[in-house]
Amino acid sequence: MGNSYLLLGNGFSIDIIKKLNKEDQIDLVNLFSKGTNVCYPKTKEKGFLSRKYTPNLWTLGARTYNSNEESLQLITDIITCANVFNLSAEKRPGEKVPSVHISAYSELSTYLRFLFIYYNDLITDDDLVNISGDIELLDYIISKVNKGSKVYVITYNYDILLERLLDLLGISFDVYGFTDTGANIIIYKPHGSISFSFRIKVQESSPYSIRAAVEESIAQEADNFEIKYDLMEDYPIVNAIIPPAGDSTRLNLGWIERIRQGIDEITKDSTSKDEIILFGLSYWHVDRNEIDNILISIDSQMEVKYVNPVPPTSLDAVLSSLFSNYIHYSKGALLKEKV
Repeated sequence: MGNSYLLLGNGFSIDIIKKLNKEDQIDLVNLFSKGTNVCYPKTKEKGFLSRKYTPNLWTLGARTYNSNEESLQLITDIITCANVFNLSAEKRPGEKVPSVHISAYSELSTYLRFLFIYYNDLITDDDLVNISGDIELLDYIISKVNKGSKVYVITYNYDILLERLLDLLGISFDVYGFTDTGANIIIYKPHGSISFSFRIKVQESSPYSIRAAVEESIAQEADNFEIKYDLMEDYPIVNAIIPPAGDSTRLNLGWIERIRQGIDEITKDSTSKDEIILFGLSYWHVDRNEIDNILISIDSQMEVKYVNPVPPTSLDAVLSSLFSNYIHYSKGALLKEKV
């Protein structure tokens, strides 16, 4: 029995939200649509996405009434600028390039942390327990662990839904780079998580302010963070969130480098007896480099399954080209044991 690799994108969390019947409250497609519902840290005032609290995002046109396409395009523009800025910083160290897009990146990173904390608070433990039996990938994970396999979960989602589900079911797991208990389930979050909490917090008597995420000089080694799941009053001075479509390979932050090294190690150790499942994964032009590095590192003879009702044709083509044992599934239910 080989090991299992899971590569999770936004579609995995969207599937859970659908099962919870909370699509009217939690929008994982348009990340600006619920911006007025999110409180700015410490003030408890709703309206995080606003001229008052995120002036650069606002200047660029971020509004709660943006269409899905408009929101996605704006985020892509901001991230593309940040990616190029990071590349430029390597080539031309010390050069400052003031830009509304770079400032907006910092606001976006902070906004996303508190948006997903807000979403997390809308989901109770009872909600998750009630649907746990309907989550096919969860059944798959439990089945593999019970058979003695290692399960490596590489997720680009910021939420902690999977961690909460595992914890509620009494299933041990580790978050690579932060915990090491020897569990058979190891979770890798190369784009960060709301649970990655910097150990230095905003002082209780001080107001919260958004720091420069791209040009941040504070050392961000993994050891400077702690894993926290009680996030109601958690105000770290920096965030471990790489916005959607952000290329973490261009960010020289210690916690990212450690997670990337861990992913490199497990993919290079893969064999033909292993299998990989990609669930709800996108393939944007600005982040596909990370996915490609994983796909070309794993054993080309392993079993490959991709779950997505409408897969990006480019990713489907890549998987078809790289793996002879590739199967596309339109829904998670098809992952259940063979009959």
